[in-house]
Amino acid sequence: MSKRSSKIFKAVKTKGRASRLLEARILQTSRNFPKLTVRQVFYLLVSRFRYSARRRTYKRLSYHLCKLRRKFPELNAKFHDPTRPFVKAPLPFSTIELWVEKDAIRSFLEDLARRHRIGIQVLRGFASLSMYRRALLRAAKRGVTKILYVGDFDPSGLLIESVAAREMGIQVERIALTMKQIERHKPLSLPVNRRDSRAKDYVKKYGRRCWEVEALRPRIFLKLVEKKLREYVPQEYLARANTKERAATIARPIVQRLVRGIRSEALRLMETGLEEGDIVKQLASKYDLNLEEPEPLEVENNAE
Repeated sequence: MSKRSSKIFKAVKTKGRASRLLEARILQTSRNFPKLTVRQVFYLLVSRFRYSARRRTYKRLSYHLCKLRRKFPELNAKFHDPTRPFVKAPLPFSTIELWVEKDAIRSFLEDLARRHRIGIQVLRGFASLSMYRRALLRAAKRGVTKILYVGDFDPSGLLIESVAAREMGIQVERIALTMKQIERHKPLSLPVNRRDSRAKDYVKKYGRRCWEVEALRPRIFLKLVEKKLREYVPQEYLARANTKERAATIARPIVQRLVRGIRSEALRLMETGLEEGDIVKQLASKYDLNLEEPEPLEVENNAE
Protein backbone atom coordinates (compact mmCIF):
# COMPACT_ATOMS: atom_id res chain seq x y z
CA MET A 1 0.00 0.00 0.00
CA SER A 2 1.38 3.44 -0.98
CA LYS A 3 2.14 6.17 1.55
CA ARG A 4 -0.54 8.36 -0.09
CA SER A 5 -3.17 5.64 0.34
CA SER A 6 -2.17 5.17 3.98
CA LYS A 7 -2.67 8.89 4.64
CA ILE A 8 -6.09 8.78 2.96
CA PHE A 9 -7.27 5.79 5.00
CA LYS A 10 -6.04 7.47 8.16
CA ALA A 11 -7.94 10.65 7.25
CA VAL A 12 -11.25 8.84 6.63
CA LYS A 13 -10.64 6.28 9.43
CA THR A 14 -11.32 3.30 7.22
CA LYS A 15 -10.96 -0.13 8.80
CA GLY A 16 -10.85 -3.53 7.13
CA ARG A 17 -8.75 -4.65 4.19
CA ALA A 18 -11.71 -5.04 1.79
CA SER A 19 -13.04 -1.59 2.62
CA ARG A 20 -9.63 0.02 2.19
CA LEU A 21 -9.17 -1.75 -1.13
CA LEU A 22 -12.59 -0.56 -2.33
CA GLU A 23 -11.79 3.05 -1.39
CA ALA A 24 -8.39 2.84 -3.10
CA ARG A 25 -10.10 1.59 -6.25
CA ILE A 26 -12.71 4.35 -6.06
CA LEU A 27 -9.96 6.96 -5.89
CA GLN A 28 -7.97 5.27 -8.64
CA THR A 29 -11.01 5.08 -10.92
CA SER A 30 -12.18 8.65 -10.23
CA ARG A 31 -8.75 10.20 -10.78
CA ASN A 32 -8.94 9.96 -14.58
CA PHE A 33 -12.37 11.57 -15.04
CA PRO A 34 -13.27 15.29 -14.79
CA LYS A 35 -16.99 14.53 -14.29
CA LEU A 36 -18.73 11.44 -12.92
CA THR A 37 -21.96 10.07 -11.53
CA VAL A 38 -22.15 7.49 -8.74
CA ARG A 39 -23.68 4.99 -11.14
CA GLN A 40 -20.79 5.44 -13.57
CA VAL A 41 -18.27 4.66 -10.83
CA PHE A 42 -20.30 1.60 -9.86
CA TYR A 43 -20.23 0.13 -13.37
CA LEU A 44 -16.56 1.00 -13.82
CA LEU A 45 -15.72 -0.93 -10.64
CA VAL A 46 -17.89 -3.85 -11.74
CA SER A 47 -16.17 -3.90 -15.12
CA ARG A 48 -12.56 -3.36 -14.01
CA PHE A 49 -12.43 -5.23 -10.71
CA ARG A 50 -15.27 -7.75 -11.15
CA TYR A 51 -17.38 -6.55 -8.25
CA SER A 52 -20.90 -7.97 -8.13
CA ALA A 53 -23.50 -5.85 -9.92
CA ARG A 54 -26.03 -6.37 -7.11
CA ARG A 55 -27.86 -3.64 -5.21
CA ARG A 56 -25.98 -4.58 -2.05
CA THR A 57 -22.68 -3.75 -3.76
CA TYR A 58 -24.08 -0.43 -4.99
CA LYS A 59 -25.11 0.53 -1.44
CA ARG A 60 -21.66 -0.41 -0.14
CA LEU A 61 -19.99 1.68 -2.85
CA SER A 62 -22.28 4.64 -2.06
CA TYR A 63 -21.37 4.46 1.62
CA HIS A 64 -17.60 4.51 1.03
CA LEU A 65 -17.83 7.07 -1.76
CA CYS A 66 -19.85 9.36 0.53
CA LYS A 67 -17.12 9.12 3.19
CA LEU A 68 -14.43 10.02 0.66
CA ARG A 69 -16.42 12.88 -0.89
CA ARG A 70 -17.11 14.49 2.48
CA LYS A 71 -13.40 14.41 3.29
CA PHE A 72 -11.99 15.48 -0.10
CA PRO A 73 -13.68 18.48 -1.79
CA GLU A 74 -11.75 17.98 -5.04
CA LEU A 75 -13.27 14.49 -5.35
CA ASN A 76 -16.74 15.73 -4.41
CA ALA A 77 -16.57 18.43 -7.10
CA LYS A 78 -16.26 15.79 -9.82
CA PHE A 79 -19.69 14.31 -9.16
CA HIS A 80 -22.98 15.54 -10.54
CA ASP A 81 -26.53 14.26 -10.26
CA PRO A 82 -28.73 14.81 -13.35
CA THR A 83 -31.67 12.95 -11.79
CA ARG A 84 -32.62 15.64 -9.27
CA PRO A 85 -33.29 18.86 -11.20
CA PHE A 86 -33.86 22.33 -9.81
CA VAL A 87 -36.62 24.08 -11.73
CA LYS A 88 -35.85 27.80 -11.68
CA ALA A 89 -38.77 30.20 -11.63
CA PRO A 90 -38.89 33.30 -13.84
CA LEU A 91 -37.77 36.42 -11.93
CA PRO A 92 -37.42 34.25 -8.80
CA PHE A 93 -38.10 35.34 -5.24
CA SER A 94 -34.69 34.14 -4.22
CA THR A 95 -34.85 33.76 -0.43
CA ILE A 96 -37.33 30.84 -0.51
CA GLU A 97 -37.18 27.48 -2.29
CA LEU A 98 -39.79 24.72 -2.55
CA TRP A 99 -38.41 21.18 -2.11
CA VAL A 100 -40.53 18.16 -3.00
CA GLU A 101 -39.92 14.51 -2.13
CA LYS A 102 -41.15 13.12 -5.47
CA ASP A 103 -41.11 14.18 -9.10
CA ALA A 104 -44.86 13.63 -9.36
CA ILE A 105 -45.38 16.34 -6.73
CA ARG A 106 -43.18 18.72 -8.69
CA SER A 107 -45.28 18.21 -11.83
CA PHE A 108 -48.45 18.94 -9.85
CA LEU A 109 -47.10 22.11 -8.17
CA GLU A 110 -45.00 23.56 -11.00
CA ASP A 111 -47.57 26.06 -12.29
CA LEU A 112 -48.37 27.25 -8.76
CA ALA A 113 -44.68 27.70 -7.91
CA ARG A 114 -44.06 29.53 -11.18
CA ARG A 115 -46.86 32.01 -10.48
CA HIS A 116 -45.31 32.71 -7.08
CA ARG A 117 -41.77 32.95 -8.51
CA ILE A 118 -40.48 30.05 -6.41
CA GLY A 119 -37.95 27.49 -7.66
CA ILE A 120 -38.57 23.78 -7.06
CA GLN A 121 -35.92 21.26 -6.01
CA VAL A 122 -36.82 17.63 -6.71
CA LEU A 123 -35.33 15.23 -4.13
CA ARG A 124 -36.52 11.82 -5.37
CA GLY A 125 -36.23 10.32 -1.91
CA PHE A 126 -33.03 10.91 0.03
CA ALA A 127 -31.03 13.50 -1.88
CA SER A 128 -27.48 13.00 -3.12
CA LEU A 129 -24.34 14.87 -2.06
CA SER A 130 -24.14 16.34 -5.56
CA MET A 131 -27.62 17.82 -5.21
CA TYR A 132 -26.79 19.27 -1.79
CA ARG A 133 -23.57 20.78 -3.14
CA ARG A 134 -25.49 22.57 -5.91
CA ALA A 135 -28.17 23.65 -3.44
CA LEU A 136 -25.60 25.08 -0.99
CA LEU A 137 -23.86 27.04 -3.76
CA ARG A 138 -27.23 28.32 -4.97
CA ALA A 139 -28.29 29.28 -1.43
CA ALA A 140 -25.06 31.21 -0.84
CA LYS A 141 -25.40 33.03 -4.16
CA ARG A 142 -29.09 33.90 -3.89
CA GLY A 143 -29.42 34.34 -0.15
CA VAL A 144 -31.83 31.45 0.49
CA THR A 145 -33.04 31.63 4.10
CA LYS A 146 -35.80 29.00 4.17
CA ILE A 147 -36.83 25.79 2.42
CA LEU A 148 -40.51 24.85 2.21
CA TYR A 149 -40.74 21.06 2.12
CA VAL A 150 -43.52 18.86 0.71
CA GLY A 151 -43.26 15.14 1.48
CA ASP A 152 -45.06 12.04 2.69
CA PHE A 153 -45.84 11.56 6.37
CA ASP A 154 -44.01 8.29 6.85
CA PRO A 155 -40.70 7.11 8.37
CA SER A 156 -38.62 8.03 5.31
CA GLY A 157 -40.40 11.28 4.48
CA LEU A 158 -39.88 12.66 7.98
CA LEU A 159 -36.19 11.74 7.98
CA ILE A 160 -35.64 13.29 4.53
CA GLU A 161 -36.79 16.59 6.02
CA SER A 162 -34.39 16.43 8.98
CA VAL A 163 -31.45 15.37 6.77
CA ALA A 164 -32.10 18.33 4.46
CA ALA A 165 -32.07 20.73 7.41
CA ARG A 166 -28.78 19.26 8.67
CA GLU A 167 -27.06 19.30 5.29
CA MET A 168 -28.20 22.81 4.36
CA GLY A 169 -27.80 24.48 7.75
CA ILE A 170 -30.91 26.60 7.19
CA GLN A 171 -34.54 26.28 8.32
CA VAL A 172 -36.66 23.65 6.59
CA GLU A 173 -40.42 24.00 7.13
CA ARG A 174 -42.77 21.11 6.31
CA ILE A 175 -45.82 22.64 4.64
CA ALA A 176 -47.38 19.31 3.61
CA LEU A 177 -48.10 16.68 4.72
CA THR A 178 -48.48 17.48 8.44
CA MET A 179 -50.29 15.67 11.22
CA LYS A 180 -52.59 18.67 11.64
CA GLN A 181 -53.57 18.40 7.95
CA ILE A 182 -54.08 14.64 8.31
CA GLU A 183 -56.38 15.10 11.31
CA ARG A 184 -58.40 17.78 9.55
CA HIS A 185 -58.68 16.39 5.99
CA LYS A 186 -58.47 12.65 6.80
CA PRO A 187 -56.66 11.34 3.69
CA LEU A 188 -56.49 7.60 3.11
CA SER A 189 -53.69 5.91 5.04
CA LEU A 190 -51.33 3.01 4.40
CA PRO A 191 -49.75 0.51 6.79
CA VAL A 192 -46.22 1.36 7.83
CA ASN A 193 -43.58 -0.71 6.12
CA ARG A 194 -42.19 -2.61 9.11
CA ARG A 195 -39.08 -3.59 7.15
CA ASP A 196 -38.07 0.08 7.06
CA SER A 197 -35.25 0.56 9.58
CA ARG A 198 -36.91 3.80 10.69
CA ALA A 199 -40.33 2.20 11.27
CA LYS A 200 -39.85 1.32 14.96
CA ASP A 201 -39.38 4.90 16.16
CA TYR A 202 -42.15 6.14 13.85
CA VAL A 203 -44.67 3.59 15.18
CA LYS A 204 -43.91 4.57 18.78
CA LYS A 205 -44.68 8.20 18.00
CA TYR A 206 -47.40 8.10 15.33
CA GLY A 207 -48.83 4.58 15.24
CA ARG A 208 -48.97 1.92 12.55
CA ARG A 209 -50.40 4.06 9.74
CA CYS A 210 -48.68 6.50 7.36
CA TRP A 211 -49.88 8.91 4.67
CA GLU A 212 -48.74 9.99 1.20
CA VAL A 213 -49.13 13.56 -0.04
CA GLU A 214 -51.09 12.36 -3.08
CA ALA A 215 -53.81 11.03 -0.76
CA LEU A 216 -54.98 14.60 -0.19
CA ARG A 217 -57.65 15.81 -2.59
CA PRO A 218 -55.90 17.83 -5.33
CA ARG A 219 -57.87 21.01 -4.66
CA ILE A 220 -57.13 20.87 -0.93
CA PHE A 221 -53.45 20.11 -1.57
CA LEU A 222 -53.03 23.08 -3.92
CA LYS A 223 -54.88 25.35 -1.51
CA LEU A 224 -52.61 24.37 1.40
CA VAL A 225 -49.41 24.98 -0.58
CA GLU A 226 -50.69 28.22 -2.11
CA LYS A 227 -51.55 29.58 1.33
CA LYS A 228 -47.94 29.09 2.46
CA LEU A 229 -46.48 30.59 -0.72
CA ARG A 230 -48.66 33.67 -0.28
CA GLU A 231 -47.47 33.92 3.30
CA TYR A 232 -43.81 34.13 2.27
CA VAL A 233 -43.83 35.85 -1.13
CA PRO A 234 -44.91 39.53 -0.94
CA GLN A 235 -47.72 40.49 -3.32
CA GLU A 236 -45.75 43.63 -4.23
CA TYR A 237 -42.92 41.47 -5.51
CA LEU A 238 -45.29 39.37 -7.63
CA ALA A 239 -46.92 42.50 -9.10
CA ARG A 240 -43.52 43.96 -9.98
CA ALA A 241 -42.31 40.66 -11.48
CA ASN A 242 -45.49 40.35 -13.57
CA THR A 243 -45.00 43.89 -14.88
CA LYS A 244 -41.36 43.15 -15.79
CA GLU A 245 -42.39 39.97 -17.56
CA ARG A 246 -45.05 41.78 -19.62
CA ALA A 247 -42.54 44.50 -20.49
CA ALA A 248 -40.03 41.87 -21.64
CA THR A 249 -42.71 40.27 -23.83
CA ILE A 250 -43.58 43.61 -25.41
CA ALA A 251 -39.93 44.46 -26.04
CA ARG A 252 -38.87 41.02 -27.30
CA PRO A 253 -39.41 41.61 -31.10
CA ILE A 254 -37.52 44.90 -30.95
CA VAL A 255 -34.71 43.40 -28.85
CA GLN A 256 -34.34 40.49 -31.26
CA ARG A 257 -34.05 42.87 -34.22
CA LEU A 258 -31.49 44.98 -32.34
CA VAL A 259 -29.46 41.89 -31.46
CA ARG A 260 -29.32 40.82 -35.10
CA GLY A 261 -28.22 44.30 -36.12
CA ILE A 262 -25.52 44.53 -33.44
CA ARG A 263 -24.16 41.09 -34.35
CA SER A 264 -23.94 42.07 -38.00
CA GLU A 265 -22.15 45.29 -37.06
CA ALA A 266 -19.73 43.40 -34.78
CA LEU A 267 -18.91 41.01 -37.63
CA ARG A 268 -18.25 43.94 -39.98
CA LEU A 269 -15.90 45.58 -37.46
CA MET A 270 -14.06 42.27 -36.90
CA GLU A 271 -13.45 41.99 -40.64
CA THR A 272 -11.72 45.38 -40.54
CA GLY A 273 -9.18 43.95 -38.08
CA LEU A 274 -10.37 45.88 -35.04
CA GLU A 275 -9.55 44.35 -31.63
CA GLU A 276 -12.40 42.78 -29.64
CA GLY A 277 -12.11 45.28 -26.78
CA ASP A 278 -12.32 48.20 -29.20
CA ILE A 279 -15.34 46.65 -30.93
CA VAL A 280 -17.15 46.37 -27.60
CA LYS A 281 -16.34 49.97 -26.67
CA GLN A 282 -17.45 51.28 -30.06
CA LEU A 283 -20.75 49.39 -30.00
CA ALA A 284 -21.41 50.34 -26.36
CA SER A 285 -20.80 54.00 -27.18
CA LYS A 286 -23.03 53.90 -30.26
CA TYR A 287 -25.94 52.32 -28.38
CA ASP A 288 -25.33 54.32 -25.17
CA LEU A 289 -24.73 51.24 -23.01
CA ASN A 290 -23.03 51.22 -19.59
CA LEU A 291 -21.39 47.80 -19.40
CA GLU A 292 -20.66 48.21 -15.68
CA GLU A 293 -24.34 48.16 -14.74
CA PRO A 294 -25.63 44.84 -13.30
CA GLU A 295 -27.53 42.62 -15.72
CA PRO A 296 -31.33 42.47 -15.28
CA LEU A 297 -32.97 39.35 -13.91
CA GLU A 298 -33.70 36.71 -16.54
CA VAL A 299 -37.28 35.97 -17.43
CA GLU A 300 -36.72 32.45 -18.78
CA ASN A 301 -37.70 29.41 -16.75
CA ASN A 302 -34.82 26.93 -16.95
CA ALA A 303 -33.92 23.79 -15.04
CA GLU A 304 -30.41 23.57 -13.62
